[in-house]
Amino acid sequence: MDANKIKVIDDDGKELEFDVLFTFESDDTGKKYVLYYDATAEEPQVYSSVYDDEGHLYPVDTPEEWDMIEEVFNSFISEDESEENEEHSCCHGQQDHECCHGEGHHDDDHECCHGEGHHDEDHECCCHKKEG
Repeated sequence: MDANKIKVIDDDGKELEFDVLFTFESDDTGKKYVLYYDATAEEPQVYSSVYDDEGHLYPVDTPEEWDMIEEVFNSFISEDESEENEEHSCCHGQQDHECCHGEGHHDDDHECCHGEGHHDEDHECCCHKKEG
């Protein structure tokens, strides 16, 4: 199985390609799971299958497995969101990376500058960053 892509045969026998979100192995079931999605879809849906060492896919068997997969997925999503928020922590996790303090502020009013009045070029205050 390619680390980034997965091919799935749908019910009509058509081969579809999906992006792999992540894989994991459960100690409880002894099975390997892959979560994948269609990156071209406007609102992607996440799918999950069991896979073996040769990359063959199998359906998830039980409601208990689905519950476990959902729990792992939710943990993955919350970790991903936490990492995004940490990247822009001075503005309390603003995901659009726009400073929450507004345009035209003074450095001494800005929390991430700690009232220090930083004017150093190396200082990466979020209010002075421009998205590239």
